Amino acid sequence: MVDQLVRPPTITKAVADTLREAILCGDLEQGEPLREVELSQSLNVARGTLREALRMLQEDGLVETISHRGTFVTKLSARKVREVYTMRELLEPYAVGLAMENDAYDEQEFADIAAVVRRIGACERRGDGFAMIKADVEFHYLICKPSDHWLLLDILKNLQYLTTLCVTNLKELDPDESPQEQLHGDILDAIQSGDSALAQERISKHLKEAKGPLLAAVIAAQAGAA
Repeated sequence: MVDQLVRPPTITKAVADTLREAILCGDLEQGEPLREVELSQSLNVARGTLREALRMLQEDGLVETISHRGTFVTKLSARKVREVYTMRELLEPYAVGLAMENDAYDEQEFADIAAVVRRIGACERRGDGFAMIKADVEFHYLICKPSDHWLLLDILKNLQYLTTLCVTNLKELDPDESPQEQLHGDILDAIQSGDSALAQERISKHLKEAKGPLLAAVIAAQAGAA
């Protein structure tokens, strides 16, 4: 039997992935201009390839094009943070409720989610903030994935890119001292218990509590820059 062919990523996707990582980890800062000539030379790709990669990142919400000015890393605002989290507050509990209603979680999915919870704790203990943020985002996607609602999951994927951008850029201004392993473990426990109302309540509460410090941080940052 012939193994399934694993296709390598296209150059465009590789460029988009490289730029996405640089944006999400803060190497490319919010509001920073993305100049085609400089980037195409540094990445050693054609400008057409770069433009297509930037278009992909614009679909993710990570870059924005301003007419007659150019393309920039998305600049955070209180409105953007508020909208990202209020959308997540609506969609994530619904996705988990839908998955629980359809009894869609299996033992392997629970094991995968539990492994991410442990990874959150390990990152927390060694003080690896960026790795913990990535694990946090992965946790939230995995608990929603069994909903099997493709359009909803596409929207959540884009929201999670923006969530990573928000948290990475604002965490240093207002670090969250809450025990993240315990908070995410409590959500998993509620899902495993089969109590849909409790699971949705814990997700909603967690997102509301995460939103507050981030909003305060972006408002403070904007006031300091004024």
